[in-house]
Amino acid sequence: MAKKKPAPRRTIVLAQTGSGHWPHPVEVTLQLGGDVVQVGFSLGPHIVNAGGLVPLANVLDETGTGLNPMFSEEFDAAQLHWVIPYLARLHTGEDVIDEIHTAYRERHGKPPRIVAT
Repeated sequence: MAKKKPAPRRTIVLAQTGSGHWPHPVEVTLQLGGDVVQVGFSLGPHIVNAGGLVPLANVLDETGTGLNPMFSEEFDAAQLHWVIPYLARLHTGEDVIDEIHTAYRERHGKPPRIVAT
């Protein structure tokens, strides 16, 4: 029996602030296609940034419907609170990726940047 190929990983860039925003630039991404949906954070100027991937469940609060307060500064800086209801639904297994794309386009006038990995 042929081995099933894993789904290709995709990264949706949800927010990327400019260098003059907040104390430092913030990039927030949504990592799809692996075993666990993850949210990526990159903080600071590009050449000296710090960041990492956090499982979606940890980015949400204990109810799974709101934002974990640990991430409120980054979501505030990136003006990203609009995506929290979609993340909560994604966490329950709903396929809301098209809705995220639509909501992003309505806010920014263009689709989000997608990176295939």
